[in-house]
Amino acid sequence: MRKFVLVGVLVLIPLIGLSAQETLTIEAFEYPPIYQDGVDQGLACELVTAAFAASNVAVKYRFVPVLRMIQDLADETSAACVGGSILFANEAVRSQVRVSAPFMYVVQTFLYDERQYPRGIAFSALDQMSGFRIGVLNGSGIMRFLSQTKGLNLVENKIHEGSAKQLYTHRIDLWAIVDLTGFLTMRDLFPDEARFYRVTKPFETGDISLIVSEKRDKGGRYVPLFEAGLAIIEKNGTYMKIMAKYYGGRANVNREALVKEMR
Repeated sequence: MRKFVLVGVLVLIPLIGLSAQETLTIEAFEYPPIYQDGVDQGLACELVTAAFAASNVAVKYRFVPVLRMIQDLADETSAACVGGSILFANEAVRSQVRVSAPFMYVVQTFLYDERQYPRGIAFSALDQMSGFRIGVLNGSGIMRFLSQTKGLNLVENKIHEGSAKQLYTHRIDLWAIVDLTGFLTMRDLFPDEARFYRVTKPFETGDISLIVSEKRDKGGRYVPLFEAGLAIIEKNGTYMKIMAKYYGGRANVNREALVKEMR
């Protein structure tokens, strides 16, 4: 069934595509190395750029705080963004956006200092983590997910570096973070001691999708173009090449981060 749908979408691309002069601006928030405002724009952003390029659409990014990104789509300031669908779970906002199929997943876990917890940290349910001070990024999908479990002691911070420094100085016990992001931040800030930080088992895998403003995309062009391009880069190897770049090699790619058809 998927093959027939894909063929249909590909046939429609010349009819629904953007003009050669038009560039789609997509909002994202800083969450290195998933989304980052730099020469390398992050794993998710590079996948989105490659997928749209395969459908002959140019993309540029505008990086804003996560809460502003959500509001920008809700009030039509922005045409599209990239992020977890959980950010748009509120029905008042969800009804105003169109969400693509997930194109990757982030592995969400707790980062800790093994010198403080030499025996590691194990849990079978999140409510067992109520005794820990858990650092979270304010407004993030991880914060929203963990907030659903009553009794957790969540310590909010506006930036990842703030949470990392809190973990380093033991002002928090755990940092709820995507595995790639946690290790990258600790290596950047504390290169001599980064080896002491470990992760627990994942507490969740979060989907990453393209989210589009219904009113800004009345013709419904963006999601079909993106999904058709995604299928192309999955097939031609570009998808795995980008994944391997951020995971430090193809053999290191976490299978849980891949879309199901690529696992």
